[in-house]
Amino acid sequence: MALRQKQLPNASGALRRVETGCNMVRMTQITAAEYLPAVPAEQRLRKVLVVGGGSSGWMAATTLATLLSKDIEVTLVESDAIGIVGVGEATIPPMQKFNRMVQLDERAFMAATQGTFKLGIEFHNWGRQGDHYLHQFGAVGRELDAHVKLHHWWLLGRLAADRDGLAYPEFQDLYVSYAAAKAGRFAPAGREKQKLANRYTHAYHFDAHLYAKHLRAVAEGRGASRVEGRIEGVERHPESGFVSAVVLAGGQRLEADLFIDCSGFASLLLGKELAEPFDDWSRYIPSDRALAVPSKRAEGEIRPYTQGIAHQVGWQWRIPLQHRTGNGHVFASAFCSESEAEERLLANLETEALDTPRLIKFATGRRRRAWVGNVVGLGLASGFLEPLESTSIHFVQSALERLVEFFPTRAMDPALAEAFNRRAEVEWTEVRDFIIAHYHLSERDDSEFWRYTRHMEIPDSLAHTLDVWRARGILDISGGHLFQLGSWSSMLLGQRVMPGGVHAMADRATPEYAAAEIRKIAEECRLAASKLPSHADFVRGYCPAV
Repeated sequence: MALRQKQLPNASGALRRVETGCNMVRMTQITAAEYLPAVPAEQRLRKVLVVGGGSSGWMAATTLATLLSKDIEVTLVESDAIGIVGVGEATIPPMQKFNRMVQLDERAFMAATQGTFKLGIEFHNWGRQGDHYLHQFGAVGRELDAHVKLHHWWLLGRLAADRDGLAYPEFQDLYVSYAAAKAGRFAPAGREKQKLANRYTHAYHFDAHLYAKHLRAVAEGRGASRVEGRIEGVERHPESGFVSAVVLAGGQRLEADLFIDCSGFASLLLGKELAEPFDDWSRYIPSDRALAVPSKRAEGEIRPYTQGIAHQVGWQWRIPLQHRTGNGHVFASAFCSESEAEERLLANLETEALDTPRLIKFATGRRRRAWVGNVVGLGLASGFLEPLESTSIHFVQSALERLVEFFPTRAMDPALAEAFNRRAEVEWTEVRDFIIAHYHLSERDDSEFWRYTRHMEIPDSLAHTLDVWRARGILDISGGHLFQLGSWSSMLLGQRVMPGGVHAMADRATPEYAAAEIRKIAEECRLAASKLPSHADFVRGYCPAV
């Protein structure tokens, strides 16, 4: 049979040929150059300037040097005289996506940054003093039903366990990642995610200063350039109001078409020059100080997880690296003094401090828009949420992914900036609500700080999420939320927020059946984790520090 040819218009009005015959369809490809008008030369970006270094600045420079046309100059300006905050030593699993996007070798990056692996965050004393639970990364070992999530069957099985008096797993026992973390074991999960043994993922711990240094070498190797200098002035176009150049001490001018503001809390371009309003969220998250100090590495095994330990005021982090432990204490100055917080931090170190604690002051909130004109703010220049869920570096990553998606011409189409800012607002508020929930849902009553967070006003969006959960254990969040059911259920059940009932469709099984299946899954997770090597052994064999 001869092939019949049809001419079909595509979206641009050009023609695309479709050939059919013998129940087959074959389409010939038309290159973009054949039907999409090229960006006029006068509209193409020529120069991008990253203002500020540190993790956010060099993440931006690495991304742009990797993905942009080589005709576009990528320059970063920073001053060695200005320190970086550099406390972000813990990440979340989406960072694996960033590594792939910028073609970063995991082994080399981990070795260069004294890195270790992370299966989750262990929370101590958050529900009640003495409680602990793991916000583990990954999915439950296996689901029992296509329509009713496993936490409902776990809740149902508790009824039988209460009657028969037999030991019953905690909800976190249904994750391979928890069993592995508890045993100090780690290896990357296999790709066949339908298998119980592979239903977990990982993130990283690393030295933030070494991370910036490593990314600088990568970015410069791909064509980015660095200028040393302190910015003392900003020039703007008289008609558009766009930033046209920054002026360094000594008079050197650095022009660009697009400016990436990574200047930290100073927010030199977005906040100071463009005066973008700052939405203060301190009424929801009162902590406004952090003390950071490194200590000697603990002897023996390396924990494959971060610790977040709640104190009388605020909380303390512990982050295990190959060469030391990162420690810090987040607290609210309205409820305790800096000297009290420092004493509390030093008293709760596991090993000897290697320095004196460094104080960091911050305001919780965000610039209303992160993209204004031809300036895009990243990291601390665009806002700050305390590091309770290790999201600081993720916000930089997700902003860079959005920038790549909506990458502009010199025209700086306002529709692109609007789309970028709308998505950023949704992400920041969703993560904000998740962090607020940790504080608000605590049952602690041992200090004025915890009494305030328990009884404070919360956003309507969070109140709705909690109301739906308390009714029947159902989580009503968007599909694009950074933290999905596994994260929310870990936190809610870990902090004793039990639903009033289980899913109505769980009446298809008896409590006894559910309890038996839950015990099987917990044992399967334990056995899967027992086959992994120790975390320390894996690090020594895979990415020993250089």
